Amino acid sequence: MQHSRIATDNLVQFTAEKAIDILFLQEPYTIQNKSVCIPNKYKIFAPSEVRHRAAILVTNTLLIQQLSDKDTVVLEVIIDNAKIISVSMYLDISQKIDDDLTKIEDIIQNAK
Repeated sequence: MQHSRIATDNLVQFTAEKAIDILFLQEPYTIQNKSVCIPNKYKIFAPSEVRHRAAILVTNTLLIQQLSDKDTVVLEVIIDNAKIISVSMYLDISQKIDDDLTKIEDIIQNAK
């Protein structure tokens, strides 16, 4: 979304028209480290202490705090009896890939 308000407005409209329940975002529009311009009917999961580059928007779910950071958001969604782990990651090309692979392994271990 390249931190764009216009992209966020368009996404919100598209989401409403198509009745989308979950969105995986990269580079959401933020002000003072908080995602903004998102209707209250959606919950946004992203750390607010830093300007985040990954976020997940949903109507009802649980954030797995210990696996989430400024570049990674991990959610657990339970639909009927199925547990779904949803992940949105921003992979920074200036970081070592081994760090990202370790993070992915931790998420897989947690999901079992």
